[in-house]
Amino acid sequence: MFVDESGFHTSMTRLRARAPRGERAYGKVPRNRGKNTTLIASITLEGGMGEAMTVEGATDAPVFEAYIEHFLAPTLAEGQVVVLDGLGAHRTKKVRELVEARGAELLFLPSYSPDLNPIEESL
Repeated sequence: MFVDESGFHTSMTRLRARAPRGERAYGKVPRNRGKNTTLIASITLEGGMGEAMTVEGATDAPVFEAYIEHFLAPTLAEGQVVVLDGLGAHRTKKVRELVEARGAELLFLPSYSPDLNPIEESL
């Protein structure tokens, strides 16, 4: 089970659009109103999306712990592996306790390395 978060803002929008040839594309977007929204979700190796939660604002330790406690932990089965990146909010004692209490294993990804990133160009 891979878990990560992604933040976005409603004013984030495309700067270009498609329209029939010879016609202008029109559209409206909100302008910098409100806070960022963060989506925390899990995905399995088979590609199935697991539990998800959105919050207004950024992810911090209490928010991430709440996600684990109320959404992810109840769905974990004994023997599952939960993979997280190195964000400080992921590395709390409570997160480890909640995951391991369900019989699952907690695994952290190593620090970023271009050698381990499939997007980086190979020599």
